[in-house]
Amino acid sequence: MSKRDYRLDKAKGLLIFLVVVGHLLEEISGWSMGYSRVILTAIYGFHMPAFVFLAGITAKSDRLAERVLVFLVFAVTTQPVYYWWTELFQKPPDIEFAEPYWITWFLVAMVWWLLSLPLIERFPRFMLVASIAIGVLGGVQSIFEYQLSIGRAMTFFPYFVIGKLYGKRLLEWSAQLSVTKKLGMSALAVVPIAMFFLHDIDRRWFYGARGFEFFDEAIPYGVGMRVLVATGAIAMVIVMLAWSGLLPNSLIVVGQRSLAIYLLHGLIIRAVEKPLDWLLVSTSGSVEILLCLVLAAAVTLLLAWSPFDRALRWYRSGLAQFVTNRIALFTPSRSTARH
Repeated sequence: MSKRDYRLDKAKGLLIFLVVVGHLLEEISGWSMGYSRVILTAIYGFHMPAFVFLAGITAKSDRLAERVLVFLVFAVTTQPVYYWWTELFQKPPDIEFAEPYWITWFLVAMVWWLLSLPLIERFPRFMLVASIAIGVLGGVQSIFEYQLSIGRAMTFFPYFVIGKLYGKRLLEWSAQLSVTKKLGMSALAVVPIAMFFLHDIDRRWFYGARGFEFFDEAIPYGVGMRVLVATGAIAMVIVMLAWSGLLPNSLIVVGQRSLAIYLLHGLIIRAVEKPLDWLLVSTSGSVEILLCLVLAAAVTLLLAWSPFDRALRWYRSGLAQFVTNRIALFTPSRSTARH
């Protein structure tokens, strides 16, 4: 039995905290305010690629059908919950059946990435090249963007493949670098983020859903932007891995319960968005940012509480059992097959 690498849990813990911070800042301060835009650019410049990268490291192809179906049912069941919950506090969101609402896109994208695992394991080099081509050139098509999370699944696909094939080696390599080299890499990784901020690039390049046509850009420009964004993201991912061992141990539990935090934090954000807007109407931007950071830490720690994680695991195991039973109904037994 392989020993669990707690550096990955720490990295997940940091990333899920950044997810909560990013969503709070987007809803309260937005991208228009300078300080807020700095933080949001730094977060969105790498946090989802990093999450997908870590998903690739930990992805397993055993019981694949069960894993895929559980994520699929997760996506289908959380969609109406978010619709109903958002309707309680705001106007009803515009939802189409084929377009996952808000954060539920990740659940659908996980289905696509998990389905690719047998190919990645069977043809690693080909799938690496293919994933990079899909991630960079996927913006050429504009038919599938938010539909079934295909646009985002294509954009972030290379990170999943790289994580699956080389994630553990990158973790070991980066962790063994000297402090001087780690600091140098950290300084270099800041350069693309600073460039994105100073040039005020459209934040939707980070989201990964839209094709080049949406931005009204030619294919060479779109390809170049995706390469630049990916380069900055990979640099930040390596820096995160390099320092992961020094992250506080308190992030381990947060990382281990990151899925529960991810699924539930959106409900809290939708509930507090309007009250916070009223509360902060006359405060300065720096106070808003500070409050967002404090609130994000509180939300993250609250949702890392074990009952939330146990409830999600109970729901997930129930789904797995249900899926297994349904599959068994349509799968002939060996004794039946002999006859």
